Amino acid sequence: MTVLQFLESRFSALSRGDYAAVYDSYHPEAPFLQQFSSRSTYFRFARQQLGVIEIKNWSCLRQRCVAEGQLEALLVMELVTETRSQFFYELALLLETDEGWRYHSAQKLGADDYPGPAEEIDFHHFDNIAQKIRF
Repeated sequence: MTVLQFLESRFSALSRGDYAAVYDSYHPEAPFLQQFSSRSTYFRFARQQLGVIEIKNWSCLRQRCVAEGQLEALLVMELVTETRSQFFYELALLLETDEGWRYHSAQKLGADDYPGPAEEIDFHHFDNIAQKIRF
């Protein structure tokens, strides 16, 4: 499976509420999984927090190789809640495993952090952030 196929599969799972597939898409060393030691804990969180969000649109704008078997994907997504629509940018770290690509962690920027056109955001917008928080 290519990186784009992996991302499509992950976003499709999120859109249809298939939280088991989302959970399984994480790399075993993902910081996010430290918060959810069991699938059932994650499922409760996902139903409460993610169930009210619709992924209206997403795309992978760029990719860069970090090291062998490690890739960063620059993503843009439009998320919709009951009251509004928001754009987010994500720099996702993906790691290749024997089972294929897995989601490790990401940095996120909101529209307030980057107010420019989506097609002009680049890796340096994330590289230049003083506090690089990956989750």
